[in-house]
Amino acid sequence: MIAPFRIYISDPHVIFREGIKKIINENHAYVIAGESDNWSNTDAFFQTSGADLLMIFTIPLKTGIEGALLLRQKHPDLKCVLLTNTSRHPDLFTAMDKGFSGIIHKATSEKELLHALEIIRTGSAYTSPEIYTYLSKRRASYAPVDDNPVNSIWTEKEIRILNYIGKGYHNDEISRLMNLKIRTIEGHKARMIEKAGVPNTLNLILFALKNKLLSIDDL
Repeated sequence: MIAPFRIYISDPHVIFREGIKKIINENHAYVIAGESDNWSNTDAFFQTSGADLLMIFTIPLKTGIEGALLLRQKHPDLKCVLLTNTSRHPDLFTAMDKGFSGIIHKATSEKELLHALEIIRTGSAYTSPEIYTYLSKRRASYAPVDDNPVNSIWTEKEIRILNYIGKGYHNDEISRLMNLKIRTIEGHKARMIEKAGVPNTLNLILFALKNKLLSIDDL
């Protein structure tokens, strides 16, 4: 007999947790390993216990992403799903790039949630359609544009850093999210300022908006 897939839910909203638990408890393939309403309790649980899957939502999103990545260092087999109430946020790229097993919108239907869990349980990854569409379009926009000499000299990594700068992230935060050294981030920023021909970071963001490297909706 195959053991049930153990799921831990970390979300500050009790009504949402109760809804997820109801859906999961009605399916014998899954079992609730535990739940909490904050990151500290989630971390404490995994110090002494374990689960097959962590479903996490935090405000801001980066707290949950960073926390899940730390837990995965201690529990390499742990599958992580980022729960989100937005389909448009630069941190979603981090979750995707860091190998999260799922990025699921909190407005998803019961049917879609069960479909996602089955895909994840069998070892694949799942991203809610509206989130996948956003990430795909943004990734496509990072590709060099032949007839735009400004866009063609900016790399995907630089665009990501621009996104984080525009959102107000500091160098140490960006370095953690991108798994790069702070000096590396500082070097990228210095080169981008030089490349744009502007005097400082504020003008760099204005340059990015003017040249459509960033959209105001991303900030």
